[in-house]
Amino acid sequence: MNLASPAPRRLRRCLLAAAALVAVAPALAGPATLPPLPESALRPVVADGAIVADARGLWAVPGYGDLYALSADGASMYHYAGGLCWPVGAASGTILDKVTAYYGRSARPRDFVIASSRQGTQLHAVGLNRLPAACAAPIDRSRPLYTFDAVALTLKSLYAYNRERNLDWNARIARLRPTAARARNDAELRPVMAELLRGLDDLHTALYGETDGRSFEIQGQRGAHFNRLRQRFDQQPHELAFLDWLQTWIAQERVQADAQLLPGTRRSALDGQVVWGRLPGGVGYLAVTAMAGAGGNEDEQRAAAGRALDAALADLKDTRALVFDIAHNLGGLDMVSAEIAARFADRERLAYTKHPYADTRVEPQPLRIAPAATARYLKPVYLLTSEFTCSAGETFTMMMRTFPHVVQVGQPTQGIFSDGLAKFLPNGWTFSLSNEIYRDARGESFEARGLPPDRYASVYPAQESANSYGRALRRVAQWAAQR
Repeated sequence: MNLASPAPRRLRRCLLAAAALVAVAPALAGPATLPPLPESALRPVVADGAIVADARGLWAVPGYGDLYALSADGASMYHYAGGLCWPVGAASGTILDKVTAYYGRSARPRDFVIASSRQGTQLHAVGLNRLPAACAAPIDRSRPLYTFDAVALTLKSLYAYNRERNLDWNARIARLRPTAARARNDAELRPVMAELLRGLDDLHTALYGETDGRSFEIQGQRGAHFNRLRQRFDQQPHELAFLDWLQTWIAQERVQADAQLLPGTRRSALDGQVVWGRLPGGVGYLAVTAMAGAGGNEDEQRAAAGRALDAALADLKDTRALVFDIAHNLGGLDMVSAEIAARFADRERLAYTKHPYADTRVEPQPLRIAPAATARYLKPVYLLTSEFTCSAGETFTMMMRTFPHVVQVGQPTQGIFSDGLAKFLPNGWTFSLSNEIYRDARGESFEARGLPPDRYASVYPAQESANSYGRALRRVAQWAAQR
């Protein structure tokens, strides 16, 4: 997920009304029995300008709290939680392009899978005979208490890291719901929602919206310097969201990296998201600040990122080692991360597995990285990370850590691996949360603590220090030159 936007970029996946649960609940009992389908089994949902007959139906995705209605007339989407259900005001084409572009079926076990791409997250769905009554009930879903319940019950049903973050949603909801019930409008509800999410240091779990004509965001993060920057931001009014403002700070910090490069060697691509050059001692330098291409769909972004990496590695092929800097990578798309990581793969390796926390039917879906057919770099790589290495930057770190010639250096990453599951609320607000469990190749989860480096370098110390990033980069470059 790309954290630099107020609304989560990846459109991802609250309980249904009691009658609908009769159909869904039996399928959720017992151990995991639904394996991921092979990529070759996934087929386009749309053919000849229409949704194919085999994909049509009402499909509830229990691990994500979403329901998709696919028919000859187009696609529509609902969110559901704890007996509530509300429609998503997204255009049919957006749903088909971003979420339900591909589908697959398996007879044994009986399974229907939806995916945004052949390589993307597979959503295992349950077929429903009719739209649950809660989804079509003629009620005012924009009232404050409905908004509170929608968010609270979604967290209670789907949030994946209660133990890691010491969360008791039942207690929070019981304490705050009476106050939410007294709220007369969204402005009065907003502080109640801030209290509901208070202390949640998870950038993927956030609420964005507008009250009285002014935008707001409720979001937390880990890390001493990250918190200092948030406090600095909060002390003065801004037109930008915090993570957009943070991009300006990152651009200022990046000047310290440029100063380390040998004169005349700096190159860049993708509007500066990819920068490369040479450091003293025959060491190459490569920085990627977002796991994204230049716009377009997932395949187009992968291709753009791949071309940029091929150009960089062609320039750096004669270096003795490489410093790969993702110390300011706020995320993007996991599949772009995979496209980049393939250029460092010595052979195919398992990088991680993922599965939805709330759906025990689903077996973990593996992500394997195989060597790219284009440029590759198999000399020593020093991967520089910090608390500003987030989301898809962290899944990239997980991928790179599997390769024997890669050493992670710097500081632990942010610790937010799950995709940001987006929920579009009836009052116009947007909510996101972490609902997936990511585990590395050895089966370990690093959510809420981050991936620790093999060698520590103080990129951003607990006590603020000017130019600490530049000093850390020089230190890592020296390690690489001595290799």
